[in-house]
Amino acid sequence: MTRIRDYLAYTRPRSIPVTLVMAMTGWLASPSRATPVADVAFLLVVYSGLLWGGTNAFNSAEDRDTGPVNLLPNPPPLPPHLAAFGLALMFAAIPAAALREWRCAALVAAAVVLSIFYSWRGAPWRRGKDIPGVDNLINASGCGIGSFWLGWCTTGEPLTGTAIYLGLAWTVCLFGGMPTAQIFQLRLDDRTSNWTARLGAARTLRLGALLFAIHFILLARVSALGIATVLWGAGVIGGALHSAWWSRDPFAQPYRRMLRQMALLTTAQLAWALGA
Repeated sequence: MTRIRDYLAYTRPRSIPVTLVMAMTGWLASPSRATPVADVAFLLVVYSGLLWGGTNAFNSAEDRDTGPVNLLPNPPPLPPHLAAFGLALMFAAIPAAALREWRCAALVAAAVVLSIFYSWRGAPWRRGKDIPGVDNLINASGCGIGSFWLGWCTTGEPLTGTAIYLGLAWTVCLFGGMPTAQIFQLRLDDRTSNWTARLGAARTLRLGALLFAIHFILLARVSALGIATVLWGAGVIGGALHSAWWSRDPFAQPYRRMLRQMALLTTAQLAWALGA
C-alpha cells in the first residue's frame, strides 16, 4: 500500500486544480458546451490525471528527484520503475482522448511527445529541459495554448481565430509564470541548466512581470467588461506587482512566494474563464 501511495505522490495530486483550470479556460471560452458533465470528467481524468500525472511522474523519475519539487514539497523515496509508470499513464491518455474527439487525441499525443523530449535523459538527443528557452517554451505552450485548445476541442467546436488568439494570450502569461516554479530549486551560482538559471532569478521575475502586463493588454482588448474581467485584471496586475517585488530578493522564501503567485494567477485565470 505504501508503494502505491509513493507512485501516486509523484503524479502530484496538488497540481490537479491548477491544471484543470488551464484546460477549463478553453472549455468555458468555447461557444458550445452541450455535455458539461462528460466534458469536465474527461478533462479531469484524461488531462489532469493521466496526462499531467504521467508527465510529473516521468519527469521526477528522469531527474531522480530527492528534494522538494513543484507542488510536492516532501517527496517520498523514488519507487522502482517510476518512469515506466509515468509513461504508461501518458500513453493511456491518447486512446482515452481518442474516444472523445480526434483533435483531442492529436493534442494529447503531441503533449506526450513533447513531455518525453523534455524529460528523457537517456535519449540520443539533448533533452528539452536542458536547452534554455526551449524548456520554457514547451512548458508555456503545453500549459497555455495546448491546454486551452484541448478544453475548446472537448466541446466539439472547430478551432477558430478566436481560439488561436486566446490560446496565445494565455501562453504569453504562462511563459512569464512557469519559470518562477524553478527558483526555489536554483543554486545561487547556477547559470547554465535551464531558462530560469540562464536568465537568473531576478531577471526571470522582472521578465515575468512584463509578460503579465502584455498578457493583460492582449486579453483586455477582447474581453467584455464585467465582474469576472475586473477580478481577472486585478489578479494579473497583482501577479505582475508581486513578481516585480519578488525580484528584489528572489531567494527569500521562494517556495512560499511561488505558491502565492500561482494562487494569484490561477484565480485570475478562473475568473476570466467564468466570465468568458
